[in-house]
Amino acid sequence: MATPGTTQVDRPRAQDILAHIAEMTPWLREHQTETEQQRRIPQETVERLDKIGIFSLTTPTRYGGADFTTRETHDIFRTLAAGCGATAWVVWAAAGGNLWSCAFPEDVIAPVYESPWVGNRTFALGGTSRRMSGTARKVDGGWMINGVWPFATGSVHASHGYLAVFYDETDDSKVGMALVAKDQLLARDDWDAMGLAGTGSQTVATDGELFVPDEQFSTPARLAAQIDELTKQGLGPARGGIVRSLICGAGLALGMADQAMEVFLGNIGRRSLPYSPYARQLDAPVAHHTVGRAYAQIRAAGRVADAAVAELDRHQAEATDPSELEALRLHTDAAYIWDACSAAVETLFRASGASVIVKRNPLQLITRNCLAGSTHAANHLDTWLENIGRTLCGADAAPLFTSVLERPKV
Repeated sequence: MATPGTTQVDRPRAQDILAHIAEMTPWLREHQTETEQQRRIPQETVERLDKIGIFSLTTPTRYGGADFTTRETHDIFRTLAAGCGATAWVVWAAAGGNLWSCAFPEDVIAPVYESPWVGNRTFALGGTSRRMSGTARKVDGGWMINGVWPFATGSVHASHGYLAVFYDETDDSKVGMALVAKDQLLARDDWDAMGLAGTGSQTVATDGELFVPDEQFSTPARLAAQIDELTKQGLGPARGGIVRSLICGAGLALGMADQAMEVFLGNIGRRSLPYSPYARQLDAPVAHHTVGRAYAQIRAAGRVADAAVAELDRHQAEATDPSELEALRLHTDAAYIWDACSAAVETLFRASGASVIVKRNPLQLITRNCLAGSTHAANHLDTWLENIGRTLCGADAAPLFTSVLERPKV
């Protein structure tokens, strides 16, 4: 059992996990449709992933979780998404939320991560707006929280959630995070989306007000202070925060694009081209151009990812954090990767003929999943092009915020 201060921990190795994912890829692809139909990762898939150590990415390193470089983490997500994009999205989202484990006392957090469990232990929600968060009011010994949290990715298989709550009716900087056992929440089972449907990103809610003890309530300031302290002890999370999570998550877009290209090339020799002079799509110059365009888009996106990954690993090696401008550039890189991969996948989809709309054709599912991922606010390219463009032009603007960790007081 790993505890803070442990010097020797039997951790999984990235190369082993990558090898296991590669072996499991046929299974993941075979069950992509089932995952979408169930609107969650099937339990058997969760159990298989647990056995190969994938959920070590969703456990803090100080409790025996994976201690991988950005390069290794990004490659794992890319390989996993080449099997099933929705499954990879859940693992990525649950891994990002674990940063909040640093915000609470160790005697509160340790039981969450040290008891036996299959799947991801926690999920994290809200903070970007009041509509996506709950409310809290102070009472003796704790807080009464109340709310509805949509898009609860990772909640289906978790035991606890980190829930964002506003504790002032008018000041948006007064936001905290409550650690709540999932069995104290209502799960609405309302996730029914055109893309990433298999993520089980349902809505969770309190049944009226719910008491949360003081030790299970934290704030961004406390999180920052505790991360500094853990970092001094060599137990802190990897540097880069949310931008590192987004760059690692961009591996999902690349993995889905990899699978789309593989599916397309697997069919091109068998497809005919009605109303054209070519008996086979393989013989048509326009098909070669289509493949070349998609390949170039995916390759360019991969090179952007490689540079961003190297930059973050350099910061980790030098024990420094990205500057505000560097973080903005990395945000933009992640959005560019998603946009380029989504465009490449759509190009392949449109070149696949009418039969591609049949649901047994995996390319239609990959296309919808990749498009859905690219529309996430953190991945929406237009937002980040404006942000980086404004900065380069020296135009004044309000501070950016992307989560409760960066919320300004207004």
